[in-house]
Formats: sequence, C-alpha cells, structure tokens
Amino acid sequence: MSASQLSGSASLLHNNLASSSNGWIAAAHNSLNPGSGKLLLHALASGQSRDGPEVTQATSVRFLETTSGPLLCVSSTNGTQIYNEDGTALLFFLPMTEHAGGDSLKFHQAACYVPSLEHVVVGTWKGTLYPISIAGGQFVPMSESAPSSHTAEVADVCFCELAQAVVSVHNNGDLRMWTPHSDIYVNSDVVPNLCQAPVRVLCLGQHLIVADGPGVLLILDAISREVKVEVTAHARWISGVTVREDAGQIVTVGEDTVLNVWLVEPTAGIISLHHSCVVTDKLLTGVALHGSGASVTAYDSDQLYHVHF
Repeated sequence: MSASQLSGSASLLHNNLASSSNGWIAAAHNSLNPGSGKLLLHALASGQSRDGPEVTQATSVRFLETTSGPLLCVSSTNGTQIYNEDGTALLFFLPMTEHAGGDSLKFHQAACYVPSLEHVVVGTWKGTLYPISIAGGQFVPMSESAPSSHTAEVADVCFCELAQAVVSVHNNGDLRMWTPHSDIYVNSDVVPNLCQAPVRVLCLGQHLIVADGPGVLLILDAISREVKVEVTAHARWISGVTVREDAGQIVTVGEDTVLNVWLVEPTAGIISLHHSCVVTDKLLTGVALHGSGASVTAYDSDQLYHVHF
C-alpha cells in the first residue's frame, strides 16, 4: 500500500471519492466557513494534487463517462455543477429551484449518465429526478420527473443497461425504476422498504447492487428486482462502494477502517470475498478504482491511500 497527499482533507460524506477513465481522482472538502469548501483533485499519472473548484456543502462527487469523454459532476445544497474532467471549466450549472426554508435541508444528490439518450440524471431532496440533455455538447435541462408515490430524498442513482432504466434508492429504503418517455422519466416500478438506509446503487451485469448503510450488501435481479443474495459486508457503517464490471468485482469501504473486494458470479449472483485489508486507523469515506487496485480516502485526512489487489 502507498499514499499520496491531497490538497486538503476529505469530508465525512458517503462515496466521497470518484475516478475517471483518464486517471483523475476527485473528493470533496466541505467547510462551514464561506469560501473554504473545495474539490480535491489528484492526477494518478503524475502523482500531483491540487485544489479544484470551490464547493458549498457538496453531497456527491461523480465522474460520468459520456460519449464525448468524462465529466465531473458535483451536487450540493446549491444545485449541480458539471465541469470538464480536470475541473478547470464549468460547463453547466443546474441551480436549486427552491431555496431553504422550514426544517428540511434542500439539495441535489447523485448523478448518472444514460448513454443512448445522452442524458445526465440528477437526484433531489424531493425524491424527484432532474434529467439534463447533453447531446451535441449543449446542456439543456428537461422536465423534473416525480415519483409515482410519496418517497424520501434520493440517496443515489445509476443507469441499468439491461433494464434500460434509471434506478434510484431513497433514504427511506425505497428502490425505484424510471423509464425515459419523451422529455421526462416515468417511475415505472417501486420496491418499497428494500433496506434501511441505502448509500449506493450500482449495476453489475444482470444484477443491481444496493449497499445498505448498516453494513449489508444486497444483490438483486435487475429485471425481476428479486433479492438473490444478502451479505454482511462490514462490521460498521458502509461509507463507499464501487464496481469493476468487467471483473465482476464490488469494492466496499466502511467506518470499520476495512476495504473489501467481492467477486460476484455473473448468473446466480453468488458472492465471495476476494481481498480484505485495513487501510488506516480512520473512518474511510470513499473508494475509486484504478488500473492495479483502488484509491481510498479517510475522514479528516489529506492522505489518498492506494491499495493493490
């Protein structure tokens, strides 16, 4: 294991690390002091780290692999900002349509890319989805899409190629399938109360992977939405999850300081532990894949740990 130094410390935020296909790594440093929140960027090829754009209470950081190259998508209490891959140019800003008021915190969270339509789809605090067309390099916000029944805030979203649908998980444990129709997404199916507090949903071949905060991984059939496997993945809260689809791998990190690599059998979804290690003595906050393994962030640390497996 080796480590690089980031330009600041990673905040305690689910999935607080993302990597692009060209070797850029991004995490968020949130701050209560105005002007002090920022993205932390690292180039794997050169080993260099630097400050990225300023952020205000980021909720998610994602690289989206689009047909025209990777985009850096940052959601926060201000809305969603889409940058070029290295964060040097702001390409589009989708602001919050409602401003803070009352007791509820208003925010955007999570984003995914729909390749066939060239849409970026963003989740919101209302449980809705906000699609953005990026066809031809033109960023055009589309109609906000409402769930078919009352639900909680969007915790995460992904696109499932097999089901040709966007999948969302919500803070109340709901899993929802959304099918594109014209300029909106229709919430075509719901699995209510699937889990307690989901932190990630990902597509792995013919399976959906849902990481439940209390430490459990659920593997569902992407078409029937039947739970095929449920495994206790961590002794404490799961804080970050990613997948390597070509290898059938799920990589998880948690507040128990451990990184686990899981192998998933492609048909039955049978899961086995391939690699496990303690990364550091701090709460882990995010994991991102690179060529020979994964990079990991830890809470209140400026170290980017590189684990090989």
